[in-house]
Amino acid sequence: RDGIFANVSSDNEFSDNRFRDLRFAIHYMYVHDSVVSGNVSLGNHLGYAIMNSNNVRVENNLSRGDRDHGIMMNYTNESEIIDNRIEQVSEKCLFIYNSHKNIFAGNLFSGCGIGVHFTAGSERNQLYGNGFVGNQVQVQYAGTSWVDWSYNGRGNYWSDHPGFDLNGDGIADAPYRPNDAMDQVLWRQPAARLLLGSPAVQLVRWSQGAFPALLPGGVMDSAPLMQPVDPKITPWKEIQ
Repeated sequence: RDGIFANVSSDNEFSDNRFRDLRFAIHYMYVHDSVVSGNVSLGNHLGYAIMNSNNVRVENNLSRGDRDHGIMMNYTNESEIIDNRIEQVSEKCLFIYNSHKNIFAGNLFSGCGIGVHFTAGSERNQLYGNGFVGNQVQVQYAGTSWVDWSYNGRGNYWSDHPGFDLNGDGIADAPYRPNDAMDQVLWRQPAARLLLGSPAVQLVRWSQGAFPALLPGGVMDSAPLMQPVDPKITPWKEIQ
């Protein structure tokens, strides 16, 4: 069922493994102070499931063509998700559930149904230096808290952000909201999608883009990057 399953342990390191056609590639339950690095997950139900764990470093892994999630963080805190490439996942590149004080940096989330879905009070995480490229929905968040995904003047790259950089510093001149109040309505009332093209909806979205601070709640990137993020992985990991 699972390529690697670790339960109630610490100081583990699982590196440079390859998994295909399984339930989970790597599954952590109550695992602390451990490392998952350089692994490849191809066509599994879920790539890297980190659950009820603390201080785990997930670095330089590949998830390609997994079905449910590339990475899932469930009740996991104070961990680092760094320089991973998550692409072509049918459902979600990254799912964060009731997880706090984690750092997500340098990752590429590409070609997924949803780039990042976070819920159940998972606002207290840092996300910066990541690339969101060609996902059908970049961010799913239906909460009412205001979340800024930038750190020290550096945010994330968004392929659907038509930003300008007049001073050439690599940071877009205007903030970007990958989701808005209409997204909250759509997730709660899917039938409202029938109104997406209506003038009223377009007016609401235009106003949020022009005056993002007027409508609280949702994700804002105050320092969007102009260039895409491209985590480097070793050549053998690119082999299907």
